[in-house]
Amino acid sequence: MNTQDLIRQALVCFNQNQRAQGKALMLSAAQAGSVAAVLYYADLLFKEDKAAAYSYLAEQWQQGIAGTLHRRALLRCFFDTDGSHSAAELFDDLHQEAVNGDLQSVIALLSVLGDNTNSEFYRILLQQFSPQLSGQLLAGQNATGELMQQPLPSLPDLEALRQSFASGLQQWQLFHCTDLNTEIGLVCATAALTELECNYMMLRFGTLLQPSLIVDPHTGAATQNPYRTGSMVAIGPEYLDWVTLAIEYKMSFFAGFARQQGEVMNLIHYDKQQRYLPHFDAIVGDSASLAAQLPNGGQRQLTVLAYLNTVTAGGETSFPKLGIKVQARAGDLLMFRNIDAAGKVLQASYHAGEPVLAGDKWLLSKWVRQGVTDYGTLTYS
Repeated sequence: MNTQDLIRQALVCFNQNQRAQGKALMLSAAQAGSVAAVLYYADLLFKEDKAAAYSYLAEQWQQGIAGTLHRRALLRCFFDTDGSHSAAELFDDLHQEAVNGDLQSVIALLSVLGDNTNSEFYRILLQQFSPQLSGQLLAGQNATGELMQQPLPSLPDLEALRQSFASGLQQWQLFHCTDLNTEIGLVCATAALTELECNYMMLRFGTLLQPSLIVDPHTGAATQNPYRTGSMVAIGPEYLDWVTLAIEYKMSFFAGFARQQGEVMNLIHYDKQQRYLPHFDAIVGDSASLAAQLPNGGQRQLTVLAYLNTVTAGGETSFPKLGIKVQARAGDLLMFRNIDAAGKVLQASYHAGEPVLAGDKWLLSKWVRQGVTDYGTLTYS
């Protein structure tokens, strides 16, 4: 039996709640040389014994399996709620992977370091590994082409890089906020996402976009409707990586909610003249279909938006009952409440995506429920 067959059989066992048999099959696939199985098996171990998972990944790295230290850093950073790791440990794992050619680790390091001067080593590394990707992710920093001419420094100051990395992680919890309205808790945080994070989300998920749908309040059916034009894609658990998890973390800290309360994050795109007419994000309507949504964490209490590009004309998020329009600026986060403390829909949360008048518009949206969602359970529990 080849590794793909072993993995398929393991997944069948998991679907049938035969966990022990599935785990054994996944281990067999890992021992047969499947990198995907190694990482999957590590994830299984992590849910049972974090230390065992970390040791297993370290052993696999010593055996030459690339990606294992990156996975250990990701598990520690985003899923280990005990906090029994240091920023230096995360950095060292990512750095070892990066200098051995792992692009995802280079991107992770750059996403944390931002435009810090100590990030130059990894910017040059990314450019040398993939000039095209470097130009797409770091368009502003690479605009002059200066990185093309620079040799890779042979011995970076690792201690300085560790300190810059630790500082970058701390920045995930610091926001420059402006209160726009207290009635619905409308708050904007400027430059909360880095250029790389914004470009990465557009580049990675832009090819997966599908026409946007709306839910009919009478039938509960999701259909295309001229009320909402544009396109979108749901970024489910199968797509989660360092950058997407970092953005979810920033959103949760900015808006003050547990990540388990979030719905799936959506990437949304509007071409010129496309828009979303005024609507509520809270679940409204009396149909059985809509009522069936409430068991999945209750009502949508919060909305968090992340703007990925700057729209020069149109494309504002408008609140007609408040007379407020928020410009879409790359890297900004916006949050507002959809319901009050009693669960009643806040009428002032009625909002729209104004027509884009120049260029296009990219953003992320995250709806936050009152309780734990199916997505939150699957991803973070």
